[in-house]
Amino acid sequence: MADMKTPTEAYGSLSPADRAQLAQQFINKLNEQHDKFAERFAGMDLNSITPAQLAELHDHVAKNHPGIFGEVMKHPILTAALAGFAVYEIDKHVANR
Repeated sequence: MADMKTPTEAYGSLSPADRAQLAQQFINKLNEQHDKFAERFAGMDLNSITPAQLAELHDHVAKNHPGIFGEVMKHPILTAALAGFAVYEIDKHVANR
């Protein structure tokens, strides 16, 4: 796949509002699973989340919650803005488990 970016690079191409929406999706799903990793972002203004912080969420969810990861990677923001990246990441972390 030609568009194999790192998560940090891919999320860097999104607007702050789009990053905030995706971060909220990851955090909501982590909270549903009672995963304490989400506490790192408690009280944070997600409108200021950096691409690296969003990539940290991405990596944690991909490693520990592949079902959640697959759901979030299908989010309309990713499918519209980063389709190649999202498909590659789903295949890499979800389909091959």
